[in-house]
Amino acid sequence: MTDIKKTSKTSKILCVMGSTFLLLMGAFHGSGFFYISTEIEKSNAEDFLKEIVPVLFAHPSIHLIGLAAFGILALFFKSEMRKLTWSIAILILIDTVLAFYLGGLIPGVLLSISAGCFIVAGLKAPLNSNRT
Repeated sequence: MTDIKKTSKTSKILCVMGSTFLLLMGAFHGSGFFYISTEIEKSNAEDFLKEIVPVLFAHPSIHLIGLAAFGILALFFKSEMRKLTWSIAILILIDTVLAFYLGGLIPGVLLSISAGCFIVAGLKAPLNSNRT
């Protein structure tokens, strides 16, 4: 008899794939930090903007890397994996809407793929059998 709480291989692969997409996107976005910092410093923007824009630019990178970390963490949650992967997927879908709103077709599509990975991983994850 198979263990109900055992995580499926498909769920694990999809969590790793979704997290990899998020890590790559976070690293790619973060690679522009110094360029943005230099450009805003050279601009004639107000001092407040010169201080805040680099921080605001770094936030999405940190956000994506954090979501990727939670995606990897989901691999270790047997019975609660579905809740965690769907929560991650919802957050990624919100980011997807924002990416499309800002005109980022490629980031929007990549985020959609990542969200899809987490949604399907949640569907393939075992149900929480602790309920009575």
